[in-house]
Amino acid sequence: MRFEPATDIHQRLFSEWNRVSRLEERTCRPLVKGKQAPTINQIVTLAFFVDSVNDPVGRFVYFDMNPRNRSAEFGYIVHPNFRQQGIGYRMLALALHQLFTTTNLNKLYCQTGEFNTASIALLEKLKFHRDGILREHHELD
Repeated sequence: MRFEPATDIHQRLFSEWNRVSRLEERTCRPLVKGKQAPTINQIVTLAFFVDSVNDPVGRFVYFDMNPRNRSAEFGYIVHPNFRQQGIGYRMLALALHQLFTTTNLNKLYCQTGEFNTASIALLEKLKFHRDGILREHHELD
């Protein structure tokens, strides 16, 4: 076996391999008139507060919304002074409930580094499960 840089001729051959009767068979992204639609670049950020504090104690953001498979990615952070107090759990539970009851989303996913064991434990406590491991995805010096 050998390899070489693909030429334009090779690229045309490769495109033949992807011929399907319906583009929906090849992508989970939205389609418009038989072609992939542009992605939704909207980012929604929610600030979370506790009763005794005027400033936010947490942030939840969701983005990369895909209306075709009704999914979005999310991320979150809790102010360092408010960690290990159950605020992250309450914040995520409330945000997830809000999204699943007020939008048509049916799947949310989150990425975190394997070094962030607190986040992994929190997500697992909320019944998220690991679909895969992105090796060396978060480079640290």
